[in-house]
Amino acid sequence: MAVSSQRAFQSTFRVTLPDRQAEPIYHARRAHRKSRNGCLVCKGRRVKCDERKPACLRCENYGAQCIYAQSSSPPSSASGSSTPNSLTTSRSTPPNNTLASLSISDMVNQVRGALGNDLAFAPRAMGNPDAVLHLSVNCFRFMLTCSTETVFAAPHIQRVMQREMVHVAFDSTYLMYTIMGCGILHMNRLSPGSVNESRELAEAYFWERALRLYSSALQHPITEKNVSALISACMLIGVTSLAPANFEIKDSWVFTGRSSDLNWLAIQGGLACILKMAAQYVPGSIWGEPFSQSNAAESQLFHYEILKGREGLHEQLADLCGITDDTTEATSPYWYPIKLLTPYLALEANAQNAVQCTTWMGRIEPAFVNLCRERDPRALVILAYWMGLMCSVSRWQPWVEGRVRQECIAVCIYLESLGIEEVRPFLDFPAAAAGYTLLEAL
Repeated sequence: MAVSSQRAFQSTFRVTLPDRQAEPIYHARRAHRKSRNGCLVCKGRRVKCDERKPACLRCENYGAQCIYAQSSSPPSSASGSSTPNSLTTSRSTPPNNTLASLSISDMVNQVRGALGNDLAFAPRAMGNPDAVLHLSVNCFRFMLTCSTETVFAAPHIQRVMQREMVHVAFDSTYLMYTIMGCGILHMNRLSPGSVNESRELAEAYFWERALRLYSSALQHPITEKNVSALISACMLIGVTSLAPANFEIKDSWVFTGRSSDLNWLAIQGGLACILKMAAQYVPGSIWGEPFSQSNAAESQLFHYEILKGREGLHEQLADLCGITDDTTEATSPYWYPIKLLTPYLALEANAQNAVQCTTWMGRIEPAFVNLCRERDPRALVILAYWMGLMCSVSRWQPWVEGRVRQECIAVCIYLESLGIEEVRPFLDFPAAAAGYTLLEAL
């Protein structure tokens, strides 16, 4: 009992001796296997790769394309040198890694390299050079990581934009500005309340530079070297006209009477012109494969083999436009737009089909657009049907809210005011889709 009592009052004191330095606590390192043959993306991120092929788990979770370096030639080779890595980054041979695999510092360096001293001439109100560069990088990343998923929802188009197009932009100043312009436009429209003078000025400046440099590039012949950049920029430039700031119904060309206010529709046909002029180079461009995939699916949808008549056309629209069994694209400006529109009207509303529906505006001919400029009632009915269709799939194509819905309502109001008996039944669908109540229904 005495011993037990003594121990109850014992205490231990730790004294640090003045001449003795405390040693760090040693933790034995857990045994592990080095991933010497890991993918390039994991090596760049300095994380352990599980070396699973064809794609490691980390890359799948990270959202990057998994890339393994080519194996080196054996040491016993005559030259003794190893096979060069085909994925070596250079401005002349862009690698296939995605935007996600680029570090922020890499992105800053690439944007700075692509724009050179051009950003030095940006308006002072945008901020100092470092602030302008920071904003440029943010806009570039935002466009390629966020905007591509809302504006270009087709997976095979997204992949090219987030991979090959990134590296094309590093060699193309006008494409870089176009991507930045799309990014800041999307940012400004998502949160209009937080847009300050600097952001507004940046949007205007990026687009001014993009359009000026793109116009200059079009003055030169299209070659295999510039075709990818030209096509990419053309696909993106139409975005700015589809999402203007503070657009209202009264701003529609049907009310202003200014034909130029329909330019938003006319410029969507620019891609078709570029593709026609660059036909021999498109297959070898970054867009060759995805366009080929799209064409294969569309051939079944549109039945291009049908060159005349009413077969496959919306019956009521064909009646309205006076299309007969002998009508062709050459004899009626309404035939081809209705032929393209009809299959879309029968599609189920979903994300994939919503992407298909957007292509209508880029396929119509200038002759039909001119009829719309002149406010031809039958042309406006066809256009209203397409805009109503886009309103019905706007949950997958949010850019519709920027202009198309308001334009659809404007066209319905205008056509309703004309009081044309033959036209009135065709207003129910687009008006309902756009959320407009016709006066007759009140």
